[in-house]
Amino acid sequence: MSSMTTVDEVAKTPESTETIFDGILFSFNDETGPVLSVNYSPLNERQAIATIIQGITAVGMTPEVERELFGPIPVPYNQEYRALVYVFRVESSAFIEGRFCSLFLIFKKEMIRFIANVYAMIKSLLNVYHDTYLINDTSLREETVVEIYRNLIANLKFKHHIRTFRINNGITIEFEEQTIMFGNELTVLVDEKAKMIYTYAPRNLPKETRAKALKTIQTLNKYEYQNQFTIKTLSSKKAFVDLLKRNKIQIVG
Repeated sequence: MSSMTTVDEVAKTPESTETIFDGILFSFNDETGPVLSVNYSPLNERQAIATIIQGITAVGMTPEVERELFGPIPVPYNQEYRALVYVFRVESSAFIEGRFCSLFLIFKKEMIRFIANVYAMIKSLLNVYHDTYLINDTSLREETVVEIYRNLIANLKFKHHIRTFRINNGITIEFEEQTIMFGNELTVLVDEKAKMIYTYAPRNLPKETRAKALKTIQTLNKYEYQNQFTIKTLSSKKAFVDLLKRNKIQIVG
């Protein structure tokens, strides 16, 4: 097993490739507890060590835990990131029940929505990598961990979407992709790439209804995008229609 390694150029992957994760940590357990072996992420050493200690403490190291995916968990000393924790065991002459190991997948907190959509796939891929590459102590090498990470992000690219909604009596209805319908209600366009939420409401929409709808949008921003998106209200219908046209959204009805 190699000593702890830090990679400064995170994952060597430009932003244009639209990857879900920003890096990976690998730790294994010895007689004293978890040891950070590989840090291929934007986290500094303090943040990385605190993350593995917090993660392993939360998961526990009981013999019943063979392999499982947990999280997301916060990253200590860094509010920008979150982590998934994949724990597993490998054959080891030093441990009768196998050596307890963990992979920490690091990602920006606004990616939680995308992570949730592919959570089962992430777990399935990690199980395959465990069975294929992480068999025993001798396989716990830096190059193996980095190769697993590169394979993972290659299989989990995502696409930013333009989403459209209408908010009526506190109920959020999402339109089919690339369509929208106007009514006497708040209409919304979410540009995930630009991290913008645009809203439009007819002038005759009651003030209370408008306020309730905007609160619903704030809730959506909080839980789906971790408050990382900017909400902008367009008072002109023409401005909103122009926005729809620029994004190739078809107005129906």
